[in-house]
Amino acid sequence: MVFKNAAFWQLVILYLALACSYASGDQSVKTGPYEIHYTAFSSMLVPADTASTLGITRAENRILINVSVRKGDEPAAVEVQGHALTVLNQTQPLTFTQITEQTAIYYLAELINHERDWLRFKINIQFHSDHPPYALEFSRQYY
Repeated sequence: MVFKNAAFWQLVILYLALACSYASGDQSVKTGPYEIHYTAFSSMLVPADTASTLGITRAENRILINVSVRKGDEPAAVEVQGHALTVLNQTQPLTFTQITEQTAIYYLAELINHERDWLRFKINIQFHSDHPPYALEFSRQYY
């Protein structure tokens, strides 16, 4: 998807970035020249009008996973795939959607979580260069 109203999307991305940092502690890792930012947070933190525009379902049991990659000061387009695992090793695939705006590229996935649980996220990031893929793993507890 490519969105053209840059000012609107900059506000949306700013809100998502702040919400992500507040909700679960924005994380980042560096691999070679790339910096990967990632977080997972409740879809209820996204304003209703923004969720509608992005096609996100807001619900108490929905989690958003946000991944973005930068190479220096520039956003980097990548391929993102992954899944989440519950404590009982039940696997839920993650389908990432690319959101592109003038100064950033984000990859969002939605996940339904029906109960309190620790979720382990395993995300594979494939770069469009000679850089090897990166296996990102992190955990979050949801109530």
